[in-house]
Amino acid sequence: MPLLFSPVTLDRAAEYGELYSRSPRKSAWYTIGSLWAWRRVLGLEWAFDDGMCWIRSDGRTLWAPVGDWRDTDWGELLRRRFPEGVAFDYVPDALCSLLKELPDGRVETREDRTQWEYIHSVRELAELRGNRFLQKRSHFNQFVRKYRYNYRSLSGEEIGAVVEGQDLWIREQPPSPSLEREDRAVRELAAGCAGIPGLLGGMIEVDGMIIAYTVGEAVGDDTIVIHFEKALRRFKGAYQAINRLFLTNTAHSFSYVNREEDMGDEGMRVAKMSYHPVDFLKKCFLSWIPD
Repeated sequence: MPLLFSPVTLDRAAEYGELYSRSPRKSAWYTIGSLWAWRRVLGLEWAFDDGMCWIRSDGRTLWAPVGDWRDTDWGELLRRRFPEGVAFDYVPDALCSLLKELPDGRVETREDRTQWEYIHSVRELAELRGNRFLQKRSHFNQFVRKYRYNYRSLSGEEIGAVVEGQDLWIREQPPSPSLEREDRAVRELAAGCAGIPGLLGGMIEVDGMIIAYTVGEAVGDDTIVIHFEKALRRFKGAYQAINRLFLTNTAHSFSYVNREEDMGDEGMRVAKMSYHPVDFLKKCFLSWIPD
């Protein structure tokens, strides 16, 4: 029987969240908040079967299934579900390693550096101690000295307020298809915020104007994923300020922060590396070909 896919909806968020919580490696792409935000942009659908949630984009591209990968007979499952073979995109590293050990069939993988997710220490980014963070600390201090600002933590329906900050930010950007897609995703996440458990946000106001905001999502008890972080560049140090203030005031109970991937953008890669990641969650493209 083929998998029966249907659009991603929030009425199954709890069911999906339970499966996601069992995943040994929790990619930012697979949180319920991320799926909801990007569902229309990427044409995301899901199917619940085999003790897993199967995810598909654009009606054809399979992502890694979500669930407890360790409690699965992958040889039997793949032969039954995909007798002619199958390919998966965005497979977290732990599942790649598991499937490469299959005794039957042929597994081919291709790692993509642009898809590595950056994992940082919350404590390090909140404190910004030492010479490694000297420049970040200097930009933050300049911002604090120059502007009379107000930081506010957000949760639940309050997160919808970031749309005002997104309106200001997007007007300052040159038009591009990628930014238009991201803008849609920001607004989808803000609109659905009340129904997405674990969302946390923060924003900085200067003279009553939202000049920076961030939206994150709790992944278990120890990690917060940053889905969107924006700041008006004319306020020097605003990016460093929203990052530090969010982690210090709103996300201080977490040990790690996943700042997602750089998508191959060199400027973004330099910026993410400058915060000195302590780990990477790597994703690969994987195909299984039966014997």
